[in-house]
Amino acid sequence: MAKAKKPRFSIGGEPLYPHIKLTRERFPRALATRLIENDDAEYFGAFLNRSNARLLLDFLTRTFRLRGCEFDLDGSFNVPCTQYYRRRCLAPCVESLCSETEYSAAVDLIRLFLAHDRELFSKVLTSAIEAAAEAFDFERAAALRDILAEVEAYWADTRHAVWLDGTVDTIEARESSDGLDIFLVSQKGRRVLGERTFTFPGSSIIDAGRAIADVAMQFYRFHTPREIRVSHDLPDRREVEQTLHHRFGREARISMISPEKRRVTADMAVYRSSAELDVKRASPTVTPNAITRELKAALKLKLTPKLITAVDASHISGTGQVVASIDWENGRTIADRAKYVYAEGEGDAASIGAFVENELLKKDLGHPHLILIDGGWAQLKAALGNGAGSNTAIISAVKPPGRHNDISHFLLADGTRIDFDPASAAMLLLQRLRDEAHDYANAIHRDTRDFAAFYTTAGILPWLNERERRLLVAHFGSNARLIKATPDELAKVIGNAKADAAFRDLMRYNVGEAELVRPLIVPLRYQAENGAADDLRPIDLAAKKGVRLR
Repeated sequence: MAKAKKPRFSIGGEPLYPHIKLTRERFPRALATRLIENDDAEYFGAFLNRSNARLLLDFLTRTFRLRGCEFDLDGSFNVPCTQYYRRRCLAPCVESLCSETEYSAAVDLIRLFLAHDRELFSKVLTSAIEAAAEAFDFERAAALRDILAEVEAYWADTRHAVWLDGTVDTIEARESSDGLDIFLVSQKGRRVLGERTFTFPGSSIIDAGRAIADVAMQFYRFHTPREIRVSHDLPDRREVEQTLHHRFGREARISMISPEKRRVTADMAVYRSSAELDVKRASPTVTPNAITRELKAALKLKLTPKLITAVDASHISGTGQVVASIDWENGRTIADRAKYVYAEGEGDAASIGAFVENELLKKDLGHPHLILIDGGWAQLKAALGNGAGSNTAIISAVKPPGRHNDISHFLLADGTRIDFDPASAAMLLLQRLRDEAHDYANAIHRDTRDFAAFYTTAGILPWLNERERRLLVAHFGSNARLIKATPDELAKVIGNAKADAAFRDLMRYNVGEAELVRPLIVPLRYQAENGAADDLRPIDLAAKKGVRLR
């Protein structure tokens, strides 16, 4: 095939429909994104509609169990995070639970599933099940059978028809005062699944055919609809059809929109997109720099807040307490900088004050430019009383009575009140960060309460690895029986050499010398960083209040 022409009308960097990105890492992640980058990652899609794309992401998480953390892993963790016990991750962080080979096998399966080759997926998985059974690895065979059953049930549910092979797309060009606008609408029957708009300033309607051709060649990189209906004839329609045919191995039909074929629903979608584009053009461009400049002016800050830390405390049902924080810097949330501490026996204000002093304002750490506290004057005063540096501003977000998800105003250090403006992108950012810190603190509290029992064994038997601990618990039935085990009983499960070390651990535990191992709770992200997909959080994961950062 001839070398692809460089498009005159480029849509690079513009959001597309939702895709799933398999990252190019030692332990890859499956992330939602609307942006296709040249980063050696694998992309699958597109997937519509938005709700179904979110359900798909949740299905991938609980079925194939790829990790959602952003850490560099090498298998050296002593215990897995709580996602492993939620059955949402294979725990490649703990080598004894999941080797790199086992994780790669899961990545291969998710790759086949996303490629939507049902026959090949079933064939490969069935062969893997048979191989595991022949090797007497019945646990793995059962796990693979569960995956096959889940996938077949997903395919059988017509509500999960997220692949776009059977759609009809309409691509219409319209001239505006700014240039040429291209509207793309995807439909199944009369149902509009998705809309996208691309603008080309300075171009005119005489360029419409060339612009539509270029958009089609760039937009349909990983999928092609059943039919593409265009408002203007393409100068090289057959060439575009042949390129798409070779790309996907099936016919890609492009037809002109005739009056009798025009769909009212498509016309309405184009009209709606055109109106939204007019509103967007009339609105000022919002960038991280613009937001931080607005915050500096609105909050009367000395420095432009490039680094913002949001802090919240959680004490669900009045039991225990957790203080957590998340960082935002230069337009993105930094997941691996998230912090939390347990603050037993302290009130909200004292806990937050101690957290600010000990975790955020240590002399050897880079201080935030702005610290946002969730609370009123008591919480703000406690944070201010712990020696904030001259370059760190501390404010609080105050809730209106009875509306815990909202913000009525912000309080500054000098007591000044700044009313919340829902039309302000800067204040909406602060609200979002406050919500993320709140969600993170609550999730830590819940996971600590719900999964503490899984980590007790790690405190009892620190010398063993996690797989060996699980074997012993499964054998004895409970930690209560395990701590009474004799060396001979231990040896029957893990062998003589390890049984001796395990028995010494049990002796230390029984005289009160064991260390408390708390649940490992990490921030999760299932959307590609800067992938224009913050609205694509997994639906079921959010409903179960799992730990996540937008």
